[in-house]
Amino acid sequence: MQHLYQMKARCSMLHRLIGEPKTKAEREAGKITDTAKSAVREIAKFDLFGWQQFEGNKFTEKGLMLENEAIKLSGLKRGLPLKKNSERRENDWITGECDIYVPTRKLIIDTKCSFDIGTHPFFADEAEEKAKKAGYDIQMQGYMWLWDCEEAQIDFVLFPTPEELLGYGQSAERYIDLVEQIPQHQRITTVTIKRDEQIIEKIQERVKVAKAYYDELIKQMVS
Repeated sequence: MQHLYQMKARCSMLHRLIGEPKTKAEREAGKITDTAKSAVREIAKFDLFGWQQFEGNKFTEKGLMLENEAIKLSGLKRGLPLKKNSERRENDWITGECDIYVPTRKLIIDTKCSFDIGTHPFFADEAEEKAKKAGYDIQMQGYMWLWDCEEAQIDFVLFPTPEELLGYGQSAERYIDLVEQIPQHQRITTVTIKRDEQIIEKIQERVKVAKAYYDELIKQMVS
């Protein structure tokens, strides 16, 4: 019996799916990496049971609290009146909801809110390394595919951390006062990602293989 579940990979997890097995035999056999398996299991558990693996923390909470301020700063930097995108798009393989879509420029902008001075990438090479390590570069390829854009920009922004998010031993001087002393234009670092058709083709290929594993998992529960 054909089940009704269909896997759609979120753009934010594509970096976990895109890796290939080390051996040629595994690749030819349609195998996926352990990292990809873990990601697919998370998708399956959510689809089957509504279980969300990651519920957030103080770092993501700060990003949500200051999202509108981050978008304003992104707009100020570019001289554009930007607003939050609320549209989720999908195709046969992936699904995603970018932060900002600028149709007149065919541009995606995504804001990433740093928690403190130590974790904020002030320098260009630091920001590029952070984007790659976190998989944001692959996430942007997914967004560019869905919105048919040629370029995406990641804005790493730093704002004072709201006092209610500070834990025991975290002083206002360190997380608020020191940040406020830094000029605002120095608290935003942008990484530009160009559309790469080879990466998009690889996303399509690896998600297709991951779907086969997803189907195996679903069949175990619904057959």
